[in-house]
Amino acid sequence: MSAEKVVGRFAPSPTGPLHFGSLVAAVGSYCLARREGGLWLLRMEDLDPPRVVPGAADEILSSLERLGLHWDGEIVWQSQRSEAYLAAVETLRDKGLVFDCACTRKEIILSAPHPGEEGPIYPGTCRRGLPVGRKPRALRIEVPPEQVSFSDGVFGRVQQVLVDAVGDFILRRADGLFAYQLAVVVDDEAEGVNQVVRGADLLSSTPRQIFLHACLGNRIPEYI
Repeated sequence: MSAEKVVGRFAPSPTGPLHFGSLVAAVGSYCLARREGGLWLLRMEDLDPPRVVPGAADEILSSLERLGLHWDGEIVWQSQRSEAYLAAVETLRDKGLVFDCACTRKEIILSAPHPGEEGPIYPGTCRRGLPVGRKPRALRIEVPPEQVSFSDGVFGRVQQVLVDAVGDFILRRADGLFAYQLAVVVDDEAEGVNQVVRGADLLSSTPRQIFLHACLGNRIPEYI
């Protein structure tokens, strides 16, 4: 990191108790931020109401406090941040980077050119407009064929061509909920987060977040 103050964060999803993998990420992010005299923020990623377990957030907070992992400032709740996500979507729309999509998952599976890293690749069906008679379901961002690369603090150099790995990905789902990839980028920028420690399961989605940061004109955090 440069001489600027380190701002780390821990962002659990309240879908159950704090499990070991999340705890490892919490300890790692806490220690790295505190080592540099930085801030350690807490965000509840309660973005998907059907998956939120009642009482889980309180249990997570109690676990962190019991373990001496004390956060700085107020807790951010993603469920209260819809206006910020909508503003980001409108910024991307003004730049001509997003488009409405009418495709169902079944249609995408049947027409996908090949499987990607996390499922079927979106084939670009609605990139240039909705098919006649179809109504929009989701909102997607168009990805270019260029490679996204970054240096991860554990895995080293990581490279991914989004159009081959995931295709045009969703920013707002068919049920009207904003996608995690958009929310995490908007929130990290809003909170000034410049050091992101996360589980290895999120390594493959980091290029999407870096791409969105760039599209919104944000600074790119350090990823570990």
